[in-house]
Amino acid sequence: MPLSPETTVAGHRGKWTLLFVAALLACYVGLGLTASTRKSQTGDEGAHLTGGVSYWAFNDYRIQPENGNWPQRLCGLPVWLAGYQFPSTESANWRELKQWDVAEQFFYVCGNDVDRMLFDGRAMTAILGVALGLLVFAWSRRLFGLLAGFLSLTLFAFSPTMLTHGFLITSDMASALFFTASVAALWRLVHRVSAVSLAACWFVLSGLFLSKFAAPMIVPIGGLIVAVRLLNAAPLRIEFGTGRAISGRLRQVAMFASLVPVLIVGVAGTIWASYGFRYEMLNPGLGPAEVAVPWDGVETKSNIANQLLSAAREWRLLPEGYLYGFSHVLHFSESRSAFLNGEYRRFGWLSFFPYCFAYKTPLALLGCLALAVAAAWRFPQQSNAVAPPELADSTRALNLPSFGGWLYPLVPLVALVTVYWAFALVSHLNIGHRHLLPTYPALFIMAGAAAWWIFPPQRNPEPSIRVRRRGFVPLARVALAVCLLWSVVDGLWIWPNYLAYFNPLVGGPWNGYRHLVDSSLDWSQDLKGVKAWLDAHPIDARDTQQLYFGFYGAPPPSYYGIQAKRLPSFPEKWEPHVPEPLTGGTYLVSATVLPGIVLLMPGRWNEEFETRYQNLRKNVDVYRQLSATAEGQQQLSTIASPDEWQDMFRMYEAARFSRLASFLRQREPDDEIGYSILVYRLTDADIANALDGPPMELLEMPEAQSEDLRREGPRLE
Repeated sequence: MPLSPETTVAGHRGKWTLLFVAALLACYVGLGLTASTRKSQTGDEGAHLTGGVSYWAFNDYRIQPENGNWPQRLCGLPVWLAGYQFPSTESANWRELKQWDVAEQFFYVCGNDVDRMLFDGRAMTAILGVALGLLVFAWSRRLFGLLAGFLSLTLFAFSPTMLTHGFLITSDMASALFFTASVAALWRLVHRVSAVSLAACWFVLSGLFLSKFAAPMIVPIGGLIVAVRLLNAAPLRIEFGTGRAISGRLRQVAMFASLVPVLIVGVAGTIWASYGFRYEMLNPGLGPAEVAVPWDGVETKSNIANQLLSAAREWRLLPEGYLYGFSHVLHFSESRSAFLNGEYRRFGWLSFFPYCFAYKTPLALLGCLALAVAAAWRFPQQSNAVAPPELADSTRALNLPSFGGWLYPLVPLVALVTVYWAFALVSHLNIGHRHLLPTYPALFIMAGAAAWWIFPPQRNPEPSIRVRRRGFVPLARVALAVCLLWSVVDGLWIWPNYLAYFNPLVGGPWNGYRHLVDSSLDWSQDLKGVKAWLDAHPIDARDTQQLYFGFYGAPPPSYYGIQAKRLPSFPEKWEPHVPEPLTGGTYLVSATVLPGIVLLMPGRWNEEFETRYQNLRKNVDVYRQLSATAEGQQQLSTIASPDEWQDMFRMYEAARFSRLASFLRQREPDDEIGYSILVYRLTDADIANALDGPPMELLEMPEAQSEDLRREGPRLE
């Protein structure tokens, strides 16, 4: 039977759609993977990948239980299958649960191919990114049309945020995927209950709870979705057996209530399966071990949370590894060193994530969102034409005014963004823009409505409506084209430094270090860039005695051929020695180290810091004077033990570097490597001014602010 013209056209359109989607996703994967090969291991990737490999190899969950089980298993799978050498389970680091030391051994001591391990693990995260991109396209297309799907996918594919975290061995992309998929599945389930919709909901909710311990946020999100669904009187379709429809809110509430325990049991069963159906976090077959941070060390300030976790442990409701990870996240999210716009705090800011969003969201996306809102306002009556078929009755039943028909299908997206942001604003875990990642797919989808300016939805509009919109449509189309082009340019221009992306509101990535650090900018990803920079600047690298490096991150710079004197860094690695004077030379300083939030004296320099620095300095001078003679060396032992002297030396070097950092914060860097490593060329006079002269920050600090700092007191760790 010959195909009709309509079928032929639809077939051609389907082929071109698949081709265009594949091309956009190929751009996404190509840009992301090639950029990732230019970057060194980021802060969490070592423990994340090591944990995933150990889960498969030993059915043991001692390494990074606070992160998601599924994303760690996914990224660790190809590395485990490749048979790389794993550190001995007889080592002290393994028995004492020193996960960062085990990870460093796995990467840099066992002789493994680090670049290959990182590539394989990051490629697995890329699979999650592709799945999320497809979901963004499909959802936007279903809501607003085919062109909208292409628009949303383009914003996704060239987003620096997606191109960063879609190619790192972390749980952030998994969290974004499963949050988005979960609200989609819940929205589907509250309109159509079937074996497929229930199974899909179980799977994505399981993925969410096994990807991020922020997963309980789905409960209020789901509650909001159900509440809005119950506002309309449309029947609930039940497709088990012969199928039927349930009318009446009470009966629908009863149906939804009956689904809750089914989903809870299903998700709990998946969690147990992911932990090998064993309660104990540590595999008893691997010998005795001691948790580095015991249970009482991860208790929270909430008595209710502690009691619930204690009851769950007593009744063994969930695996110990899962419960420990959950408690760990709650405990360490209650206070954390954080930096924003030149300030340091331990308990965060309400404004932290709004600033993150404002600084790191491409202006092209904000422009498309503004055009989407304008399109919904401009075409209110026609917007119902593209509502998903199964929601058509619900949309009419609500009888909402104006563009309410367009708004109803957006309920799951709006619920996700609203509830997630409500929790983010009060969070004390202000360490990275990446924690907003689950909200971006919803924004990409909603921005798709901007495509209506190109092809408005048609529903027999009256001639008067067509006349009224003619004046603004050409301008809106030009604005949309500019935003779309700008989005693509952003994704291409910042390559391969996607983590360091900042929009023009703060002057671009060159000024990022003044506003945000840690995983928003500097996550130890630029050691390869440092080596390339040193090779290109042989004058700076010719004398390793005059090359200093204050580094933030897990990988050792020496692995990448960087030979420099180590300044106090994070994590701290102290080897006994007597402090040597600092000299003029080239100073490389990680952006996260510069504000001092990971050092002994965090934040702006103040009078207490100055007093401690001067006291420590006098102690070092005394040591040097006494150690010059045999009689003096005997006297040293009467003043303090060797270990006490070394501890004092460690604190002195940390205080000295903190004072130097306060000096560097007052001047522009001479260069930036990947926008995350700052380069300062200092003379001997600069060093003397920084360490001996009046502290600049203390001089510039208003008296009122200085008094506040003295009253609050610094937090020294």
